[in-house]
Amino acid sequence: MALTTIPRTLLGASLKLARTPFDIAHGVLGSSDPRAEVAAEERERAAHLREEAAEAAAEARRKAEQDKRNAEKRRREREARAKKAEAQKKEKAAKAAAKVKRTNTKAEKTAQLQKLEAKEESIKAKEQAAATERKAEKLEDAAEAAKEARKNGGGA
Repeated sequence: MALTTIPRTLLGASLKLARTPFDIAHGVLGSSDPRAEVAAEERERAAHLREEAAEAAAEARRKAEQDKRNAEKRRREREARAKKAEAQKKEKAAKAAAKVKRTNTKAEKTAQLQKLEAKEESIKAKEQAAATERKAEKLEDAAEAAKEARKNGGGA
C-alpha cells in the first residue's frame, strides 16, 4: 500500500465510524427510503472503487519506480562496460607505442653501431695510408740516398 492510500483509507474509515451512529438512528426510526439506500450503496461502491483505483495507481507508481531503477542499473552497467573498453583501448595503444619506441631505439642503436664501425674502418684505412706513406717516404729516402751515393762515389 502506498503512502497516499493510507490517509485515504484512514479518512474513509473515520467517516464511516462517524456516520455509524447516524445510520443506526436512521435505521431505528424506520425511515426506509429506497433511493437513500441505493444512494448509500452507490457511495460505498464508489468509495470502494476509489480505493481500488488508488491501489492500482500506487502499484503503477511502484512498477514505474522499479522500471526506472532497472533502467538506471542498465545504464550504469553500459557505462562501466564502455569505460572498461576505453581503458583496454588505451592500454593497447600504450603497448603499441612502447613497442614502436623499443623498435626505434633498437634501430637508432644499430645505426650508431654501423656509424662507429664505419668510423673504425675509416681510421684503419687512414692508418694503412699513413703506414704506406711512411714506407713510400723511406723508399724515397733510400732511393735518394742511393742516388746520392752513386753520384758521390761510384759513378765511373
